Amino acid sequence: MAAAKRRLFHAFKISRKLVLLSGGFLLVLGASGTAALVFAPASMIPGFSNAPGGHCKTLYQSEFNRDDEKRLIAVISTDDFEPRARIRTGMRIARHLAETLHPDLVIVQVADHRGPTARTELRGEAIGAEIVHAPHPAKTLATTKPWEARYIDALPTDFGLYFGSRVDMRLTELETVNQEIELVEGCDGDVVDEEPKTASAGGTAGPAEASNH
Repeated sequence: MAAAKRRLFHAFKISRKLVLLSGGFLLVLGASGTAALVFAPASMIPGFSNAPGGHCKTLYQSEFNRDDEKRLIAVISTDDFEPRARIRTGMRIARHLAETLHPDLVIVQVADHRGPTARTELRGEAIGAEIVHAPHPAKTLATTKPWEARYIDALPTDFGLYFGSRVDMRLTELETVNQEIELVEGCDGDVVDEEPKTASAGGTAGPAEASNH
């Protein structure tokens, strides 16, 4: 009987090596919240959203002349979290504006849908990405490239603000993103009978444009 009990005990006995590995693993998880997040599903990470993204609304749009050029600035809010997604949406809107309004230069600034909406607040940390598009670079003095873009390398806070380092994208990267855009259209959050009001600045740069070009 005693011998049978000893054989049953050894059958379920956990090896010392496995105990040490398991104990060490639990110790790391207990000591570091970051380590725990590495093994957590993405949906459990704060700030992560399962929403498809790509939705936007025009907050401000202005058209003006500068050095005999027709320029246009638009500030949009979007539900995109990742920097590349913000760039893609901004480029899509820039192309849409270029193809429908035919400016020499388009500047699109991307804000978060939970952030400020007043014109005076749409600057600084409220802007997560900026796209500059020149359909025909030879017609503008602002840039020599068809695309320029920069973004804040961070997710937006719960209040729709961006805090992080600025990243300037290479033209080759932007051309790749441009090829990924399958459908060029305006913001789906814009109401049809309330088109974004376009104000002529008569050669005076708007607040967003003046800070960059």
